[in-house]
Amino acid sequence: MSAWWTLLQKEYLMTRTSALLSLAILLIGGLWLVYLSSRYNIGLIIVPASFLLVFLLFYPALYILKSLNWEWKITPHLWLHCPQPAWMLLSAKLAIALLQMLAIILIAAALLLLGISVSPIPQEVGGMTLSSLLPFVIELGFYAAVFTVAASIYIGAWATLISVVNALVGHILGRFRWLASVAAFIVAVVGFGRLQQTWIYELITRWGLINIRLKSLPEISDFGTHLSANAEAHMAMAQFYTGEILFYLLLTVSLYALSAWLIDHKVEV
Repeated sequence: MSAWWTLLQKEYLMTRTSALLSLAILLIGGLWLVYLSSRYNIGLIIVPASFLLVFLLFYPALYILKSLNWEWKITPHLWLHCPQPAWMLLSAKLAIALLQMLAIILIAAALLLLGISVSPIPQEVGGMTLSSLLPFVIELGFYAAVFTVAASIYIGAWATLISVVNALVGHILGRFRWLASVAAFIVAVVGFGRLQQTWIYELITRWGLINIRLKSLPEISDFGTHLSANAEAHMAMAQFYTGEILFYLLLTVSLYALSAWLIDHKVEV
């Protein structure tokens, strides 16, 4: 564990400056949006927060791709000849990416709540009040954050494998190694799409139905009257399967494990 902790510290020190700069920009920009939302419209803080969540879906993937690309180009001998197994190196990179991502989520959430608190709530939108809107936003934001973190780890696993495949064929394709990355991406998307249409996928994932209802939704019942019954039901209920959770969990672990094995046994300096 001490070796892994050392790798984690190394990864943190390598990205500390850029991470702090990004957080500072986020804080300054967020405070500016809070000011604008207090003067004009609540959408000025909600819409950017939604786009930020979409970006965060790919944050670990982008971080890992950038970090691995730096390792391949700058320190391949030191990194690939490191006495520690590759899973330690990859997990340290993923851990720092998630820590930075969580810091962004916490800052964005605080700014969002602040922006909503100081924004004028338009009376024509169902007569909503701050006391009824905040619990709904907090609960919905929590579920959105959990989904974003889980999905980003999964997307990061594919990004890691694509980067490793790119390094694996580097000596063969040279500057055209990016073709291997494109091919790996296409094979993954098409192959997984075909798998999802098979009865085997249905068999191993469609069990253990879980329903999630937004408990704070009744508190904005006045707003709900402006929605159709079908739309309100979709807002109030999310459905997923225990089988799907286990399937994607095992797939994610397998992708990281395969990437680590390829680095340890197949990637040449």
